[in-house]
Amino acid sequence: MLDDMAEARKGSEKAIIRARISFAFVLFGLVFTSAWLALTALSGELPVFLIGALAFSGFVAARLLASHLPLAWGNTLWLGSTNLAIFLGACVVHPAGGVATILIPMAGFPFAVFSLHRERGHIAAMIAVPVLLWVTWFVLHDGLSPLIGAQMATRFYAPMSGATAFSIIIFQVFYFAFVSKTYEAELEEAKRQADQTSRAKTVLLSGISHEMRTPLSAVIGLADLIEEDAAKREDRQQALYAGRIMEAGKTLLSTIENTVQFADLAARRAPVTLSAVRVATVIEDVRTQYRATVREDAIHLSQADSPLEVWADRTMLTDILSHLVENALRYSGPEGTVSIGITPARDDQVRVTVADDGPGFLTDDPEQAFAPFERLDQATGTTFGAGMGLAIARLKAEAMQGRVGIDRTVSHGALVWVELPRATGACA
Repeated sequence: MLDDMAEARKGSEKAIIRARISFAFVLFGLVFTSAWLALTALSGELPVFLIGALAFSGFVAARLLASHLPLAWGNTLWLGSTNLAIFLGACVVHPAGGVATILIPMAGFPFAVFSLHRERGHIAAMIAVPVLLWVTWFVLHDGLSPLIGAQMATRFYAPMSGATAFSIIIFQVFYFAFVSKTYEAELEEAKRQADQTSRAKTVLLSGISHEMRTPLSAVIGLADLIEEDAAKREDRQQALYAGRIMEAGKTLLSTIENTVQFADLAARRAPVTLSAVRVATVIEDVRTQYRATVREDAIHLSQADSPLEVWADRTMLTDILSHLVENALRYSGPEGTVSIGITPARDDQVRVTVADDGPGFLTDDPEQAFAPFERLDQATGTTFGAGMGLAIARLKAEAMQGRVGIDRTVSHGALVWVELPRATGACA
């Protein structure tokens, strides 16, 4: 509801700005058509004066009917009458007067007075009118008998035509500069609001997560005591229930800690200490973490003796690979296999790949997997988790000037990679 009201207010503000701009164009037109009306009156030729009056009357009518006509039709009225008057003026004034040249900058006015999204038909028509009128005049002007001769056209009409054409161009340039500045300010304001919202969300996540840690730790501790007590009394059912409570609590605590991590990374509060780190050593540490919970051959490392080193925060790199391996194990299931590879990449980078033989990223947009709290539907292992792993991995890689991505070319399973700057002096 509030978003709709804000959108309506913004639309109303834009409509008011467009109406004011249109009013400025009408005033601009009244000034110049008044000057042309005076010049044509001095010519002593009634047809020439009536042409000047046609241009002037178009702006007057647009101003008088402003409250009765839609803005687009009011603009069409003065644009149409002005283009027609310029064409007729070019026909009755010797070509030396340069009246026809005014039609050229007139083709730019529609972009200034019509909405590009809602009034494209008006724009197309009002661009076509001056172009077609100029082409018509160019084809016919040799056979015309102008009422204003070459001498008067050169002396009076040529300077006025030049001044009008240049003024139209300058006025349009100022308009587009104003619009550009306005849009730039709107973008800056939108960015400021987005940053403010992001900061508020980060603070909220961090605050909630910190507040939940203490009571959850108490729940886990009590469940542990109940399990021990049940084991002493040989109450297997109670021990089983307490164990499940403790396991679920630890999973939830891990999710909370991941949320805090994500909030800190998003707010750039996490410290980063870069040093040369041998990738194979970190991967072996990660494999060790999972040895107690997965099959011996569940995690396979190729190039185990690779000497490649990267500039990284060792703890962060370990966390990244842990998240990727855990995610791969979850989606490949208890019988699946996770393969980790280390290869040099272009631009002095080292790429670490984590591949699994699970169902892969079935979504049309694999990048969606990197969104926080995003979980795909095809997990074949445990269903615990908040979908934070890949989001945290990407933020940590970016904090170390690296990247994380998905290889969409694999035909089976999923392959996620992380690239980090290669440490200078590392062996190939």
